[in-house]
Amino acid sequence: MNRWPRSRLESLPVEIIQKIFLECLEINLPRASIHIASALSDPLIYTWLIRLAFSSANESSRHGFFTPDFLPPPLDFFALSPAERRDLQTNILQCRWSTLALMRKCQREYVEHAIRIKCKDLIFSPEDRRRLANLDECFARRAECDQGRNGRRGKGDLVLTAKAPNSNADLKVAIWFNFGALQIREPSPVFYETDVFRLPCCSIDYPARMPDKLLKPPWTEGKLEYLALLSTEAYIDEGSSYDRSKQVLRQVIRDRDFPTFERLLNMHIRTKVYNYPLRWPARPTHFRAALRYADDHDDPFIRLLVEKRWQELPPNDVRLRAALLAKDGRSRIRGRERERQQEQEQEQEQEREREVEE
Repeated sequence: MNRWPRSRLESLPVEIIQKIFLECLEINLPRASIHIASALSDPLIYTWLIRLAFSSANESSRHGFFTPDFLPPPLDFFALSPAERRDLQTNILQCRWSTLALMRKCQREYVEHAIRIKCKDLIFSPEDRRRLANLDECFARRAECDQGRNGRRGKGDLVLTAKAPNSNADLKVAIWFNFGALQIREPSPVFYETDVFRLPCCSIDYPARMPDKLLKPPWTEGKLEYLALLSTEAYIDEGSSYDRSKQVLRQVIRDRDFPTFERLLNMHIRTKVYNYPLRWPARPTHFRAALRYADDHDDPFIRLLVEKRWQELPPNDVRLRAALLAKDGRSRIRGRERERQQEQEQEQEQEREREVEE
């Protein structure tokens, strides 16, 4: 027997409560009561919300992409402003039901929908048409696919040749299985990341905020995979102070969790005020923390920082550099050679960034 009578909203049929929710998109509505939360705890609703919030707003998606079977009324993808979509993305990522498994499911359905809508009139070879119709093995092997070296995608995990039906022009159809993305482009020796269908996708100018739940232990494989998937879309830090990312890395060093430390250090992330992904920041405070908690001999945290992030130390901090080299057990000559090599790699990365921008 219920202790309290139901409100007028709770007394409505489940279908009406769901329709009200889809009309208002008030993510906090399920918190109003257990009954309303139960009415809205529907995997199909979660799927629609992710499609509405995280589908890419590329130009080609404006033409016949969001069909009623994929995103039913009253949901209207282009009725949301960029700021409204950002807020919806941020709220969804904070929800408990927003999981890697659900996002992966939505990715696959999104890519398959994009193929059905955008590739149906293209002319493929019979073999390539069969490959497009059966991508099970490709999606099952996401870990072996492009993970975004230097924070950027390559030319595609699967690239097929097609012809346009009217002009008979050559086209390339590229699919990225880890990123949940598809692009139809003209052949070019230079890859331009334009008009890409992708899920999850955040606006460059209005990115979502990375949820706290992905930035704290326990560090599971699923959490790290979800963090990596979102890392170049949702921002972690507001600006160049890197408050959140610094705290995460310091905590991992204190906890002596080297596998997670290594994963984070190799990750590229976004800040709110900068449009391009950058390597997870390693600041002098991290080098000092590594020294403070180091093992007596051959500490892996110091070794990785010295090998991968030596150039991020202030040049005038001679004492810290000497302490690290002494603890790392390497000679100063090896340290200088490593520094020069890393500076060259950084210059090459910056040059690639300029080429992409041009």
